[in-house]
Amino acid sequence: MEINFIKYFTLKRFINAISIITSFWLSRILRKPVVWGMPVSFSIEPTNHCNLKCPECPSGLGTLTRPLGILKLEEFKNLIEQISQTSFYVQLFFQGEPYINKNLPAMIRYAQSKNIYVSISTHGLLINENNIDHLLDNAPDKMIFSVDGLDEESYQSYRVGGSFSQADKALRLLTKKKIEQNKKRPFVELQFIVMKQNEHLINDVIKYGNDAKVDKVVFKTMQISSVENAKKYLPKNEKYSRYKFLESTPSGDDQKIKIKNKLKDHCFALWRTSVITWDGRVVPCCFDKNANYEFGKLNGRSFKEIWLSENYQRFRTSILSNRKEIDICRNCTEGLKVNIMSIEG
Repeated sequence: MEINFIKYFTLKRFINAISIITSFWLSRILRKPVVWGMPVSFSIEPTNHCNLKCPECPSGLGTLTRPLGILKLEEFKNLIEQISQTSFYVQLFFQGEPYINKNLPAMIRYAQSKNIYVSISTHGLLINENNIDHLLDNAPDKMIFSVDGLDEESYQSYRVGGSFSQADKALRLLTKKKIEQNKKRPFVELQFIVMKQNEHLINDVIKYGNDAKVDKVVFKTMQISSVENAKKYLPKNEKYSRYKFLESTPSGDDQKIKIKNKLKDHCFALWRTSVITWDGRVVPCCFDKNANYEFGKLNGRSFKEIWLSENYQRFRTSILSNRKEIDICRNCTEGLKVNIMSIEG
């Protein structure tokens, strides 16, 4: 079972969740932001460094406009102390590869000591025989293991700088050791981003997941930031894409893409969750990769102060009035199905 929500809900967390949901719906009705309570979940960035160069990832490509760095353990603990009474779910990833931060196991362990469910997303290339036992002794509740190909050609077409054989070896080592040691953690989710280069492998991926003994296989649509990459990577089968091409001139020079999301003037993410970068910047969601809409920096300030700040409220107001005018929202999947298919083992 992926997550037993009852296990993580105290009375205070339950009241907080009801308050957040209620205030969100009231905000939709009134068309102005009302916020009762704190986020029920967080994405906290252990680092924005990565050792791959995936063509749609600003970390690997070196196109992030904010500084690179690594979250300090004490700063992480301080944040967890602030949110643990009301929040029950932490994603320990944003940009970058989480396991580059050597303190990641300690962060996982500390959050879990506060009865918080922890998930991470990794390419798995840093998992090996030397660290697998330590990893399993400090495992997240859920590990999303990204493998977007089943051979070197399909894998390296996107995971540039990586190796399928290395990723495959790491995944099989993880599940083998987990079974041998009779560990309940982590729940292993094999994630496969569908693109033109690998869409023919979908049936094979299901077989591969079963053979590798993962708990779940998830097929996900690809995020695209340019028409050039859309033409190169978007799958031919439109049901595997979150975008559609708009009409253009015969030359195709001005061709554009548009997300299939209707982008209605509301977004639950601005009430239920928040994203914290490695250096303490509070940003609205995972689509603000460069922290262009930073609401404040922790640096001695409490998260609650920033959560209820004028900057945060102003952004929520803009979401409720004209969401399409915000650039990060025009590529947002909130309310749009991005998981094409999920198969549990």
